[in-house]
Amino acid sequence: MLVYILGANLAVAAAKAIYGAASGSLAVSSDALHSLLDASTNVVGLLVMRLAFAPPDEAHPYGHQKIEVLASAAVGVAVGVAAVRFGWGAIAALVANRPAPQATLTGFGVVAGTWVVNLVVAGVEARKARQLKSPLLTADAAHTASDVFVTTAVLASMAGSRLGWAWADPVGALVVFLVIGRVSWIITTKNLTVLLDAAVIETAELTRLVEGHPDVLKCHRVRSRGTVSSVAVDLHIHLEPDMSLARAHEVAHEVEVALRARFPEIADVVIHMEPEAHGPGPGERPETSAESRPADGATGG
Repeated sequence: MLVYILGANLAVAAAKAIYGAASGSLAVSSDALHSLLDASTNVVGLLVMRLAFAPPDEAHPYGHQKIEVLASAAVGVAVGVAAVRFGWGAIAALVANRPAPQATLTGFGVVAGTWVVNLVVAGVEARKARQLKSPLLTADAAHTASDVFVTTAVLASMAGSRLGWAWADPVGALVVFLVIGRVSWIITTKNLTVLLDAAVIETAELTRLVEGHPDVLKCHRVRSRGTVSSVAVDLHIHLEPDMSLARAHEVAHEVEVALRARFPEIADVVIHMEPEAHGPGPGERPETSAESRPADGATGG
C-alpha cells in the first residue's frame, strides 16, 4: 500500500512544485515541499515496516517494534524542520510586502486536484493504520491529512491573490507553517513517550482485572510499556501462603489469559507470585518472588 501512496504523493508534489514555480506562489511552493516530505516518509516507511515486523531474535528478544517508533519520531522532527522554513519564508514575504503572485484558473484546478488526492490517500492510510495499529502509518496518515487542511488554506490564499491582496499568499504560507508545526508536535511527542517507556495501558484497569480473580488476594507493582500493538506487562500478585506451587502457577496462567482476552495487544506478560503472609514488609524489596512464564519463554502464565 505504501508504494501506491508514495506514487500519489510524488505526483501531488510535482504538480504543486511546477505550478508554484510558474506562479511564484510561496504558499503553493511550501505546500509542494510539504507533499515531497510526505513522499520521503513513505520511503522511510517502506524500509522500516519490513524491519519492525521481523520476529524477535537473540539480540532483540522483545522484537523490533521500536524501530517503527523511532522512525515515526524522526518523521515528526523532519516535518517540524520544514515547518520552520515555511514560517520564516512567509514572515519575510510579509515584511517585504511582496506583490501578489499570479493565480490562474489552471492553477486552481491543479491545486484542487491535489486536494482530492490527499483526501483519498489520508482516508485509506488512516483506515489501514487502525487495522494494523501501526505508529508509523498513523503518523504518516496524520501528516497526509494535514495536507488536506493545508491545501484548503492554499486555495483560499490563491483566491486572495487573484483579488490582488498581496498579503494573502504569505498568510497562506503561515497557515501551512502552523498546521505542519502542530502535526510535528503531535507525532514527535506521541512516539517519544513510547521510547521513554510510558504506561500504555491504564494501571488501575489492569489492577481491577487481576484482582477480580477469586484466588488473587492483592495485586501491586503493575507496569506496562511498549507500543499500542505490542505491550509488555509485568505485575505482582499475592496468593494464600499454603497454596501449592502447581495451583499458584495455574492462577498465574488464568490471570494471563484474562489479561490477553481483555487486551489483545499484550505481547508479553511476567507475573511475580508472592505468599500473602510473607509479603515484603516496610522498606523491604521482593527479591525472592517467582516468575510465571509459558513453556516457550515468550510470555507469562
